[in-house]
Amino acid sequence: MTSENALLKRSLLMAAAACVLIALLTWGGFVAVREWQRNVLLLANRQAQDSADRFLMVLTRDMQAVQRSVLVSPALDVFASAQPPSDPPYEAVNLVAGALTRYSYPESFFLWQHRSSSPPTFFYREERRPPWARTSAGPRRFPVIIDEQAAIGDRILDRVIRDSATQGRPFVVFETTLDGTPYQVVARLLYQDPLRQNIATAFGFLVNLAWAKQHYFAGLLQQTLPGDNGRGSVAVSVYDEQGRAVADDGIHPGTSSAYVSKRAFPPLFFNPLLVAAEPSSGERRIWRIQAAPRQDSSLIEAAGAANRMLILQILAAAMLAAGIILSVQAAYASQRLSALRSDFVASVTHEFKTPIATIRAAGETLAAGRIQDAAAQQDYARFIVGEGRRLTRLVDNLLAFSRVTESVEIRQPLEPVALGDIVNETLERFSIQLTGDGFQVDASVPETLPLILGDPAALSLMLENIIDNAVRHSRQERRLMIRGTADGRTVHLEISDDGGGIPEDELEHVTKKFFRGRHAGHGGTGLGLAIASRIAANHGGNLRITNQPGVGTTVVISLPVAKGLDRIAAQPLAGAERRR
Repeated sequence: MTSENALLKRSLLMAAAACVLIALLTWGGFVAVREWQRNVLLLANRQAQDSADRFLMVLTRDMQAVQRSVLVSPALDVFASAQPPSDPPYEAVNLVAGALTRYSYPESFFLWQHRSSSPPTFFYREERRPPWARTSAGPRRFPVIIDEQAAIGDRILDRVIRDSATQGRPFVVFETTLDGTPYQVVARLLYQDPLRQNIATAFGFLVNLAWAKQHYFAGLLQQTLPGDNGRGSVAVSVYDEQGRAVADDGIHPGTSSAYVSKRAFPPLFFNPLLVAAEPSSGERRIWRIQAAPRQDSSLIEAAGAANRMLILQILAAAMLAAGIILSVQAAYASQRLSALRSDFVASVTHEFKTPIATIRAAGETLAAGRIQDAAAQQDYARFIVGEGRRLTRLVDNLLAFSRVTESVEIRQPLEPVALGDIVNETLERFSIQLTGDGFQVDASVPETLPLILGDPAALSLMLENIIDNAVRHSRQERRLMIRGTADGRTVHLEISDDGGGIPEDELEHVTKKFFRGRHAGHGGTGLGLAIASRIAANHGGNLRITNQPGVGTTVVISLPVAKGLDRIAAQPLAGAERRR
């Protein structure tokens, strides 16, 4: 036993060391995978930031390009100072035609010269005429429509002159509504005098804000992203000041804010550093660009795969640790079983030696002729028979225990059995022991109890084990009570004693094999109640134990009634109740 304990301790130490190593390995793998996942997500976030920065740069450059390349073009100074002025100014037509071809957001240009003494001349596209344009227009060039009698000409000119009258600005920017359509107007002013009191030339363009919001940003986004992000791993969208999507490239609504890169910009088609715009021009409105990795991008999928790998790693470690724990439990259970078997062998040896020694002593006494009285000889004979029955019960218990199926063999076919007969026969076999130990027996099993289907031998073995257990654990007050009752389709048999009861912490274990309580003493094998419980279960019933520590124990056996064999009598028959 000492070597087995040492082996178990070594196994426990090895198992503990293995669990620690598994925990360390799992933690190391967790840290490594998390770090790799963090780097992958940082790379995805960096891609989103780069895409947001690139699109913002392209958008800003494009929105300021007309002001930079057309309004500030040296060609404007050339034809504005030409003498005599051309009518219409075909140099301006060439400049406008190039701008309308390269840039989509200007809907129309206008030119006004003080020396011409005529309304502003408007230039717009043939394929996208402004809502306020006349249905028929003047001559077409490149193909630019020239309109010298535009209905809005005076309104635009009056606003330009009014905004430039106080400060002599080189640029005038404002927003207005023309025929219900919002416009942003950007104009460059050339003055006749150094003090900038009199305007010589006004040249500018109009942006249809409704059209730009619907078409321009989405179109520029589609033109820009394929060059910046050929694999399509980043989605970029544009939102207005109210959070509505102006250009949506497919940012998933559930995308974490940690992966979204945001850039803010004002919706201005000019360079705000060069122009002192009025607040109504839109500089207070802030739009934003959002870029985020696509849900189906390789980096996001790799990050998701890392989570799955972590789960599998944790499950594998948990299963390995569970296997080690189960192995340790199995080793402990094996040692426990070995100890129980050793204790069982010692108990069985003692249980066999005691009746054998008693039978031998009684037989030698009778054989020597030392007992001459006939009544005493009969008592000795009954004593020998009782001990022989005790040996038989021990052998039956051992045979029941030794079966591989762990079930008590039930004779087939079953036969109708009256529990009262089983009780009487069992008490008869214990009569010498009960009488000799001074037991008060109170048995009340009415003959009116319904019959059950069962094996009489197995039922007798069940009852013998319960009564033997009650007799061996009785104290000074030796009392045994047996009650039989019927409840619907079930017969109940209660066996009570005054043995002091079973400790509460042992109550659930007493029907297990080899279990012997701490107050069991040296008698018993730890199999009696286990075999009795198994016999009750094999008959379709159950065995329950109710307990009052310090008072006694009641074992309740419930068995099903045999269908069609109910036995009812008006009065109990003789012998159905017995008292001792």
